[in-house]
Amino acid sequence: MTTPIEYGPLLDCPLLNGLSLEQKQDFLADCTLQRIEAPTDILRQGETTAVMYLILRGRVEVIYLDKQGNAAVLHVAGPGEVLGEVEGLSGTTCSSSCRTLPDAVVLAASSELLLKHIPPALLLRNSAAIMQTRLTRDNELRAIAQFFSVEERLRMYLYQFTTEKHREARLSQSYLASMVGCSRQTINKLLGDLRRDGVIELRRGVIAVVDRERLKIEV
Repeated sequence: MTTPIEYGPLLDCPLLNGLSLEQKQDFLADCTLQRIEAPTDILRQGETTAVMYLILRGRVEVIYLDKQGNAAVLHVAGPGEVLGEVEGLSGTTCSSSCRTLPDAVVLAASSELLLKHIPPALLLRNSAAIMQTRLTRDNELRAIAQFFSVEERLRMYLYQFTTEKHREARLSQSYLASMVGCSRQTINKLLGDLRRDGVIELRRGVIAVVDRERLKIEV
């Protein structure tokens, strides 16, 4: 006997706003469930995609690779979020890559499946709302880069790349230095200060946030 899938956070996915509970469940049941144990690129920058992904469990890094080969983690998406819907609906190439973190569970859906279950007007409204959320997040990141001190920027980035449930950030000191705009030595010192203050713990390849509220700074 097959165990029913608990869709949990996907029932609140903004892409499905306006649908009834039964309509949401019917759509999700038609999607293809994928359990991904190891880090895997489910979307690749510069390539087209036939499907979009809804995150049921775990997290997915959104990564941009510039012309010099530098990789920037733009966002860490979590349960209830959708990725690749713009490219899937428009037929354009992916603007960034999306890489699962270990033990992720996603649902894959084609644009045809989306249009089968969601009325076009509702899909347009929901897609626009998702884009507005992403635009707001991008604007906040720009403000962080321009108007806050190095220490404040570091705190903000650590806050944004973690959640209450997922408190570990796989961000190297070299990458943080590039993101914050300072030397690796400065990042090392600031992380050491945060560790001594009991805000974070440093583990191999991972920054674990102990007291997330103390990282929060209003933008």
